[in-house]
Amino acid sequence: MADKAKEPAAAGQAGGGRGKLMMFGLIGLLALAAAGGAGAYFMGLFSAPPSAVAAALPDPASGAAEGMSPGEPSPATGEHDAAPAAPKVIFVDLPDVLVNLSSDGKRMRFLKLRLAVEVSSQAIADTVVQYTPRIMDSFQLYLRSLTVDDLGGPSALHRLKQEMLARINLALDPGRIDDVLFKEMLVQ
Repeated sequence: MADKAKEPAAAGQAGGGRGKLMMFGLIGLLALAAAGGAGAYFMGLFSAPPSAVAAALPDPASGAAEGMSPGEPSPATGEHDAAPAAPKVIFVDLPDVLVNLSSDGKRMRFLKLRLAVEVSSQAIADTVVQYTPRIMDSFQLYLRSLTVDDLGGPSALHRLKQEMLARINLALDPGRIDDVLFKEMLVQ
């Protein structure tokens, strides 16, 4: 008789354990789905593709509203709709720079740079390409005088960028570049 009394209790515990296991499994699946959805949202998978967004925007050449011609005054403001001209930016890649740095020790230290310059016109870009040997020479002379300590920290990188900008502008005089961009910088 004692065996028959224990059997229903054991069957009830097994059913309760299975229910708890199902509940925890369901909670785990919901948490996994929520994490996946949040990841997809933050990666931009739910946003419209750029081509769909561009298709939804009005064409600036055709006027701000339908039926308007480009030089026609806007009915709402009475002013001419003129899209501000975006500044033209051209990037010119310079050849890689590899120099050995000044060192007191026996170990040789090297600096490798990949640079691009930002210019505002094609004429200046052509001048940069034409004067690349002069620019590279001024870089070599300057960079060989640096030590590893001269390249440490954010202020040192800003100073290096300003020196490179000044040297390029000196080589291109009267042409001017807008910025020097570091694409890669490796110190070994």
